Amino acid sequence: MINEEIKSKALFVANKIEQDFRGLNGLELEEFFNKFKEDKRTISFLEYYNKSVLDKERIDFGEFKRQWAIQGMTKQVFNFFTANFDRLKEEIQGGKNIRAFFEKYCCEVRKEASFCSKLFHTILPDEFPPVDNPIKKKFNLQNEEFINSVLIIKEGYNLFIKENKDKINLIRNTLLKPKFAYLRINELSDIRILDMYYWFKENRESE
Repeated sequence: MINEEIKSKALFVANKIEQDFRGLNGLELEEFFNKFKEDKRTISFLEYYNKSVLDKERIDFGEFKRQWAIQGMTKQVFNFFTANFDRLKEEIQGGKNIRAFFEKYCCEVRKEASFCSKLFHTILPDEFPPVDNPIKKKFNLQNEEFINSVLIIKEGYNLFIKENKDKINLIRNTLLKPKFAYLRINELSDIRILDMYYWFKENRESE
């Protein structure tokens, strides 16, 4: 059950996305994504993303921490997740409750909310966006508790997608061109396509 505060803030997120996409056309999108095709760091991460998210290869959490640039996660924590991955994956898939999982496994040593968000996305990529601080800032959620931010952005994305299938298809059709084959767009959910646009926009374009 989504509470009223999350619903209200999610509506703000959806409206902000609507503003960002107003007037955006296929040529502008193509030029935007063209900027990243030769960036080695971006391509390296996307190769890991495809391996772990789309191909569902077993996660080594030392590599997971490095690839997602998660700061401060201790060896004790990522060794625990590596050793118990199959059981924890089943728990995530069965419950789909990021707050309960976070409070059970990600608070004792260090509050690894960003890690938790990216893990839920890896296992449930059609349902949970991999939220980070630049995305939080984009939607004026800097002061929001992290897991709340995940739930707000998840709901905001879903609200936008429900009312703007044409804009999602604009991104999808642009990225179906052969030069963007490395993105494997046909294997991505609508929520990932929208999140990917903002990942490039907030984490790569500003660098």
